[in-house]
Amino acid sequence: MAKHVLFFVLMPLLVASVHQAKSQVEVDTSYSADHLVREILLGSGVLVGNVKYTGERYAISSYEDPTKEIGISKGILLTSGNAFYALGPNKTPRSGWASSAKGDEELEAIARGKTWDAAVLEFDFVTVSEHLSFRYVFASEEYLEYVGSKFNDVFGFFISGEGIDKVNIAMLPDGITPITVNTVNNELNENYYIDNTYFNTTDPFIWDVRNRKVITNKNYQQPEVPPKYNIQFDGFTTVLEAKYDVIPNKVYHIKLAIADIGDDILDSGVFLEAGSFLSYGDQVVELDDHFNTKTIAAKIPTVKPKSIVNKEPQRVAIPMQQKFGQIEFEFDEYHLSPMALSTIVRIYNQWKTTSKASIEVIGHTDDWGSVEYNEGLSKNRSQSVADMLIELGVPENLIVIEFRGETAPISDNQTSEGRARNRRVEFYLNH
Repeated sequence: MAKHVLFFVLMPLLVASVHQAKSQVEVDTSYSADHLVREILLGSGVLVGNVKYTGERYAISSYEDPTKEIGISKGILLTSGNAFYALGPNKTPRSGWASSAKGDEELEAIARGKTWDAAVLEFDFVTVSEHLSFRYVFASEEYLEYVGSKFNDVFGFFISGEGIDKVNIAMLPDGITPITVNTVNNELNENYYIDNTYFNTTDPFIWDVRNRKVITNKNYQQPEVPPKYNIQFDGFTTVLEAKYDVIPNKVYHIKLAIADIGDDILDSGVFLEAGSFLSYGDQVVELDDHFNTKTIAAKIPTVKPKSIVNKEPQRVAIPMQQKFGQIEFEFDEYHLSPMALSTIVRIYNQWKTTSKASIEVIGHTDDWGSVEYNEGLSKNRSQSVADMLIELGVPENLIVIEFRGETAPISDNQTSEGRARNRRVEFYLNH
């Protein structure tokens, strides 16, 4: 049975790549999973390969907070909703982003319930020493209203490889208690729990989410006490450490996953501390080249990317940029329609009135199909537009081509109308 909740739908969050709150807390959804693992999560003594992410693109992000509100100043945020919803201050007890995305079977085995909106980050790794560890914080909007209920959001860190069957290491220090809303809260294992509850003091009557009825608000007109921590989640754990002993120089696989339980409304998140995925111990071995490290090293970005795109040619920073049009495409098409050709001619005529301005064309797709296929399709769309501009008379060196696949929607991909809006090429005039 679905919960009666108030949840925010902020469409600009899907198209923004970076949001900055007053306290300098930032989440950035533009990074690739590979960059997040190699450049943020990875610490000393570990080599990784075959990085893969499965889930909604806005459910995974980098996270930065110089004030260390939750005990972590930088890392990766993996959520069962929208990473931007982690940003404080906490002004509602029931915030969430419902993607209606699929769940994860291994998480369902832990939670013994149907999962939704799973976000899964996984990769292979080898270590130089025998001990592996990393630090994290689990947080949830299910606190405290749903403690003890079936809406018990779940996450897991599954390791498999040499000498072991798959095992979940997302446990309390006792090594046997999984970490969930029901196992870590204000009454159970409370020494690992930090409360950030929001209390409604403005409404005389409120909805009792557990008993499903309207009740008198006992906090009505009481002095407002804002939540202590600048984070939207109503509660979170202390900084915990995941540990496991491995065989150095042997390939292991780890799956970091989180999902909603029971419905897909309220969000939970796992913050993975930057630089904490490391190995240490008495053994120190020389690593074989398991993942073709020369190739990997060449792919590691040396600067922070603005978005997850491949660019041809390399984009140069330009001080002034003005959007002056876009065209849309039919499903799985990159050929230009008569209406699109008419728009391109109009844009060409506008360009002729400028003085050596460059034209930037950025291709996009909806989210149907694989990420890799959509990236190629957006590239073809940008290229077809660029070819027509060149044919009309724009010098090739004044055309900048970008392609962003499905990463920057401007409408809801859950509807046919929304997907149609997202199948586009945008034009920018750079002075």
